Amino acid sequence: MTHDDAKLILQSYRSGGQDAGDPYFVEALALAKTDAALAGWFAEQQKFDANVSGGLQQVRVPAQLKAKILARQEPPPSPIATWWQKLFSQQPPLAWALAALIILVLSLAMFWKKPEPAANFAAYSAQMVNAAANEKAHVAGHASDMKQALAWFAGHQGENNLVLPALLNDGKGLMGCRVLDWHGQKVSMLCYMVNDSAHVDVFVAEANIFPDAPPVDQPQFARNDGMATASWTHDGKAYLAINHGDETILKKMLSPETSVQKQKLYCRLR
Repeated sequence: MTHDDAKLILQSYRSGGQDAGDPYFVEALALAKTDAALAGWFAEQQKFDANVSGGLQQVRVPAQLKAKILARQEPPPSPIATWWQKLFSQQPPLAWALAALIILVLSLAMFWKKPEPAANFAAYSAQMVNAAANEKAHVAGHASDMKQALAWFAGHQGENNLVLPALLNDGKGLMGCRVLDWHGQKVSMLCYMVNDSAHVDVFVAEANIFPDAPPVDQPQFARNDGMATASWTHDGKAYLAINHGDETILKKMLSPETSVQKQKLYCRLR
């Protein structure tokens, strides 16, 4: 959960403490305990809500308000209702034809959906680069080896069948992990500090969710929003590695001598 996600959720948290046991707020409240900026904002938000609530409670409702509302006469028919009645006073075939046309137009307006955001690999890559750059909520679970990472993934709907480049396959440099959502699909992330200096994030998703998944075992190198990326497909999974620097470490990691084509480690939770 990101800082902004937590703020959106906590905006609806009532100042009286009635929501303390609501599971909807658990994760956001937990983040507020560790994020000083979020905690400060939340305290101000609660103070503001309490002041507003207190002010509203001091407003006195006029004693005769209910009686006046109940005694109010029914409003005159709306122009639309009057037009509708006149429509059916005309010849029946014309009236039914117009009614059918109106219903059709209203149905199209109600059920018309905006097109879904692009679900191609380029859009996916851009969103994962944004996630890699998020320093406040970068990882959700801390793991120093692959066994810990896979155990965490097992409890969070993440991947438990990974094939990684040899440079990463022993879990050396592993810092943590996270599970993200992409168009209703789960994406698993592993965060590494390679050679004690290069920050590399590896994102893993099912390849069949992309109409343009990367080539099988043929890494594609690119730059996205200032970050170096490498993408490839292996054993039905689409991999995206993101380096917070230049592409040198990615090319070394995926060179023919160390790539998934030469040396493999199938990391499965046992």
